[in-house]
Amino acid sequence: MLKHLLIEVIGHVSGLSDAQLEQIERSLPATKALIDLLSKAHPIIEQAETLYNEAQPLIDQARKEWQTVGPAAHILIDVISHHLNKGSSPAEATEAVRAALGGSIQNVAQDRGMDRGMNRVTVFGGTGFVGCRVVRHLSVSTVTVRIASRHPARAEGDNAEQVIADAHDERSVEAAVMGADGVVNAISLYTEHGGDTFHSVHVEAAARIAGVARRAGVKRFVHLSGIGADPTSPSPYIRNRGEGEVAVQAAFPGAVVIRPAVMFAPDDAFLTTILGLLRTLPAYPLFGDGRTRLQPVYVDDVAAAIAQVLRQTQRPFPIYELAGPRVYSYGDLLRTIARTAGLRPMLVRVPFAFWNAAAGLAEILPHPPLTRNQVELMQIDTMVSGSRPGFGSLGISPRSLEEELKAMLKHTNEETQNTNEGRAR
Repeated sequence: MLKHLLIEVIGHVSGLSDAQLEQIERSLPATKALIDLLSKAHPIIEQAETLYNEAQPLIDQARKEWQTVGPAAHILIDVISHHLNKGSSPAEATEAVRAALGGSIQNVAQDRGMDRGMNRVTVFGGTGFVGCRVVRHLSVSTVTVRIASRHPARAEGDNAEQVIADAHDERSVEAAVMGADGVVNAISLYTEHGGDTFHSVHVEAAARIAGVARRAGVKRFVHLSGIGADPTSPSPYIRNRGEGEVAVQAAFPGAVVIRPAVMFAPDDAFLTTILGLLRTLPAYPLFGDGRTRLQPVYVDDVAAAIAQVLRQTQRPFPIYELAGPRVYSYGDLLRTIARTAGLRPMLVRVPFAFWNAAAGLAEILPHPPLTRNQVELMQIDTMVSGSRPGFGSLGISPRSLEEELKAMLKHTNEETQNTNEGRAR
């Protein structure tokens, strides 16, 4: 059909007779063979087009399914790698994966008909920078929040209660988890001291809490990690953060990992420190050339996201990456903070080798202003990958650094003005 149509078109356009066209056809054997092949393929092509049109809705649906399953598959690969790297035999690694899969399948089956009501949530590290804000977001609802910490503070709100708990002691963890529907591990360590090492806190303690929570029948477990966590990193801090994620997922299949970017708040050690140094130093030292990219996130937005993961009835994603609305280079971030505060600093490049040496000396102090793991983090980009769900999946719109900085500066100026007026009286 295609062949005859082509001959007719050529004959019509050229005015050649059928005999002349046949002569031309005989002198072009490859062209004739190609036309014959296309003629045979034409019905197949039509059929393929029909099948593709029928498959398109299924392709779209499959894409949505893999957006959910994909992160779980990645975690499964991490679990396999973790056990093999730790010297386990392939058989032992296979058994660990089978157990993880069994737990995941069981959790999926439970999720389909389970009421996810959260009546009691235990927050380990509930007095810390992130943990105290998670407690605040949860306690405004009808949820009873149990604040588990080695150093308890006064519980805020009628729905909050304190419990002394040591994450290194399994019985202590069991007591803190007993009766809880949800558990949050917001324990973090930035400087090693005594028995508290990055491995003991971010890997061993995290796995212990997750394992106890699973055995206690906890419905949902949330583990706070960080963007950049990588079990293959040469940095002990970054590596143990990554190993902690793998250990938690193995101990509690279905656990949710929260990876925030660098967090800021009016009472933080990041934004307030930078602002204070910009105001006092004649020249501000950059980390390296200042090109490291970061995406700061407001800590209250992270806490709200954790609370939302606990409350939502649908099954959450295995990993969430949480960051602010804008990516900065470190140099641009400093200029933005300075401009918002009405400052015009001179920025000076300082090699990372110097920063590592300075941080090593600073860690001798009881409360070091700078640590080596902070320097290591400043050498890698810490922003969302784009392949993981984030605030949008939780219905949260993250606030900008400029917005919160302006509010912080306004509050500080009002306090200063009130203090001056009080003195004047």
